[in-house]
Amino acid sequence: MNIQQFQYVLAVVDSKNFELAAERCFVTQSTLSTMIGRLEDEIGIKIFNRKTKPVSLTDEGSQIVNRLRIIINEVDSLENVVQEIKGEMIGELRIGVIPTIAPYLLPLFLSKFASQFPKVKMIIREMTTANIRKALLNRSLDIGILALPIDDPDLIEQELYTEPFMIYDCRKKKAVNKISINELDYSRLWLLQEGHCLRTQVYQICERSNKSPKNNLNFEFESGSMDSLLRFTKANKGMTIIPYLASLCFSGQEKENILEFKVPSPVRSVGLLTHKFFVKTKLANELQKNIRDSVSKLIPTYKATEVIKPI
Repeated sequence: MNIQQFQYVLAVVDSKNFELAAERCFVTQSTLSTMIGRLEDEIGIKIFNRKTKPVSLTDEGSQIVNRLRIIINEVDSLENVVQEIKGEMIGELRIGVIPTIAPYLLPLFLSKFASQFPKVKMIIREMTTANIRKALLNRSLDIGILALPIDDPDLIEQELYTEPFMIYDCRKKKAVNKISINELDYSRLWLLQEGHCLRTQVYQICERSNKSPKNNLNFEFESGSMDSLLRFTKANKGMTIIPYLASLCFSGQEKENILEFKVPSPVRSVGLLTHKFFVKTKLANELQKNIRDSVSKLIPTYKATEVIKPI
């Protein structure tokens, strides 16, 4: 058995088709099928059920594939270690960012960071916290940028910055520029849908006032994106809670709808998440530096007694 055979197997798993997998591996279908067949004969286990469409894994094959992914990831890690020793930065850096951070943070640093490493291909995906965690654990992702803490023993957390929450208030009557958690109009508060960590954080903020979001309208709306949430909030003259960097994107009259929280202000911790065996340390360190430098002059600082961190 050899690494090439392992790669052929994983190509079929990912594409669910021998022909597409062969194209992806730049070999003929007969070559790929023969190499996989030899591997199956050598280990005495059928990895694929070729009678199904699309091709599927056998029960035993699923266990084999899980181990093959670990082996391939370790081979990639060895290559990355060698690159760092030689001072070479090439290959891919796969980064997952949650949707309530990505559109506001990425424009601040990504172009500069990418220009520092022209031979590194940056692959950026918007992903939920749960999917980032899963992808880091199976090593299909290198770095996650998300709200902390995650508290997983196999993952390493590094805080980047602390970001306060703001109120986007589109109600007709308001004559203040700061409100407390207890003064929120929970009957007009709109949220992101399940699966977004910002929704969980907002609920934790609401629980401090012993209240929960509950609108009095005869319909319910839970958005999957910040843009849709803001548009819907404005159209229905409601209110929602947004991260500070999102508030910087407003212009003109829209800024009048942004309110601050009274002290203590709720905040969230934003950080990097990597696997404990992650080896692209130089890239990760440069990424941290770029992000911290890009937000340091934008986000206000608070004393510990002035903030509330959602758990």
